[in-house]
Amino acid sequence: MNNVIWVDEDDNELGIIPREKAHREALLHRIVVVYLVRANRDILIQERMSGRLDHSSAGHVDPGEDYLTAAKRELKEELGIECDLKEMGKVASKDVEPEADGNTIRHMSMIYVCNAEPGELAAGEVKSVFWANPHKIWNDMQHDPNNEKYCGGFKTSLAFYLNQQ
Repeated sequence: MNNVIWVDEDDNELGIIPREKAHREALLHRIVVVYLVRANRDILIQERMSGRLDHSSAGHVDPGEDYLTAAKRELKEELGIECDLKEMGKVASKDVEPEADGNTIRHMSMIYVCNAEPGELAAGEVKSVFWANPHKIWNDMQHDPNNEKYCGGFKTSLAFYLNQQ
């Protein structure tokens, strides 16, 4: 679907708009983020087809969907799994994204965690996945100011995730 839910800073719905417009004009809109976590507290990192590193799973909330439904859909689509999700909370991001022609992208992210192993990766969307210590990833992110290695929204959500631990 190419439409997204445009929201204000308090996550109140302002309307349904094309995703391209939201990205081009830096309009805040809803996404979901899921972190797969192991018992040793490592998180699953996704390598996108572009080679940039990102959350375990993430995606836009479609009009008519709630956050939880979108999170379960994205997890199934990207990593081929279903698991019980624990809600951590919301955080707004505002990041320059090289993959979006250098536009500033603004997301209202609802963050979830679950204990699961990845299944079948989405062909054409997920290049690979690996497990890593989130503190080491956070430290490495500090050497990527232009978001060339890591997706910007990943930096914002990981900071939120680590603060909740």
